[in-house]
Amino acid sequence: MKHVTLLFVLLATASIAGEYVVGYGDTLSDISVHFYGTWEKWEDILAANPDLRGAEYLAPGMVLQIPDIDTAAETSVSSSTRYVTEIPAGAVLIRSSEPVLSRIQRESAGFVSYSPINPEGYVLATNAEDEGVYRNLTALSGDLLELDFGAGQGVEVGRVYHVLRKCEEIEDPETGNTGHIIRVAGVCQVESTTPSTCIAKVQHCYLSIIEGDFVVPYRAAGDIRIQNEPGVDRGLLWVLGFRDPDRDCAYNYDVVYLSAGSSHGISPGDVFTAYTASEQVRDVNDQWVSTAEIPIADVVVLTTEARSCAAMIVSTRTANLIGLGDKLYLSRSQVD
Repeated sequence: MKHVTLLFVLLATASIAGEYVVGYGDTLSDISVHFYGTWEKWEDILAANPDLRGAEYLAPGMVLQIPDIDTAAETSVSSSTRYVTEIPAGAVLIRSSEPVLSRIQRESAGFVSYSPINPEGYVLATNAEDEGVYRNLTALSGDLLELDFGAGQGVEVGRVYHVLRKCEEIEDPETGNTGHIIRVAGVCQVESTTPSTCIAKVQHCYLSIIEGDFVVPYRAAGDIRIQNEPGVDRGLLWVLGFRDPDRDCAYNYDVVYLSAGSSHGISPGDVFTAYTASEQVRDVNDQWVSTAEIPIADVVVLTTEARSCAAMIVSTRTANLIGLGDKLYLSRSQVD
């Protein structure tokens, strides 16, 4: 297999300042901000951990070596050694998105469902740690949830779940079928059980968790290798909605929901380009003509369902923003 080799400079005398255990939702940029006050040192952390193949392979529970950047900065470049990482042929290095194309992004993408969800249970109460006093109606990271299933259903301490929420209804413009956007509210881990309930701590949240949110077993996302070869024509896709419920358009690194999925041959890593819609205008001869469709942005598919997929915007081509109803085609060129 052909490889593209990237070179990082790791200073030979750089010392290790300590260790850090990766948590849910962490990115190398976050960790860099935590230790150095800036996101720009994420590459130094990557270079100090040669077993970490890339920023997108960061996973909860992983132990990272944190380099002493100040000591490294005082060392001359002449005493450096090279740290080499290999990117498989066929993958595209999207330079500005490396820190955010992490597994947690794919696990929090959400999806569109055209059929009822069969959850393991529901959030019975939020802020269970505040028993006996007024409880907040929402839960955030670090809060405790009470779930309506327990040891009698086989739940064990340490088990991890995704908390999901059924949101607005959408309609497929091609088929007319209606479904709902299912958003990931957070991730929780069981701390104690009773025969019929359990208490779980919110490890990470993307929305404020509320009573009635439903719970499904945690499913780790697989690796994504971005496609860089022309593929078969998979037809036209439409934008159905956004991960952020308050948005009516999407910016770089936002997640959008599209109108086709695995049953149409779409796989994680496929890249599509969104275009503005053509309009009917009169030309100089007073004849009706169609305007050109202008490319807006490129998106990478993160996860797929049978008839829909979630994709992250990774580059913008014009000042226009992706909106509801915009259409996309399979991209033949992922890197300008």
